[in-house]
Amino acid sequence: MASEAEKVDLEEFEDLPSTDIDTELHIHFGMAGSFPLRIVDLFFANDGLHIAEYSYITPMFGLGTKKHRREAEAMQEVYDVHGIDEVLLQADTVHWLNYQAINRIVFYRGGYFGRPKLTVYPADETARSHAFRLHDEDDPDGVAMALQEVAEDHPFDVVIERGSGFDPVENVERFFS
Repeated sequence: MASEAEKVDLEEFEDLPSTDIDTELHIHFGMAGSFPLRIVDLFFANDGLHIAEYSYITPMFGLGTKKHRREAEAMQEVYDVHGIDEVLLQADTVHWLNYQAINRIVFYRGGYFGRPKLTVYPADETARSHAFRLHDEDDPDGVAMALQEVAEDHPFDVVIERGSGFDPVENVERFFS
């Protein structure tokens, strides 16, 4: 985190162009993929779901050196100072899903052997689903409630499940899609 002397003057950025995207729910520091892993932030916004992938992590040189934590903290600072516009600009890849294109979101609370997991299933069953393990979430019940609140205003369902959501067959299908 920045020290007091390094704090950014937010007024310097007031006149920058904006997309006027309003974030309804921000889920920070998820991971997607198998190898390499990708760090992800999810933004449930007024215009749809934005999935920002912003760093690639390998087990030895990423997880072992805590690169994933540093990258996630840095992107959180970008979001705190500049908002969603700058996160979407700095992300390596951005997936945008219109809410009508989402059938359901399944949230697994996690447990002893797995972190919480969120899977976005598209309305088009031939399209690829998106799955994420949440690494910065200590309150799975709070996330479940927030997801349900977002879904109240949109045409997708939210399913809350216990457990880790580990499904080897689905994981292999997602990998090859």
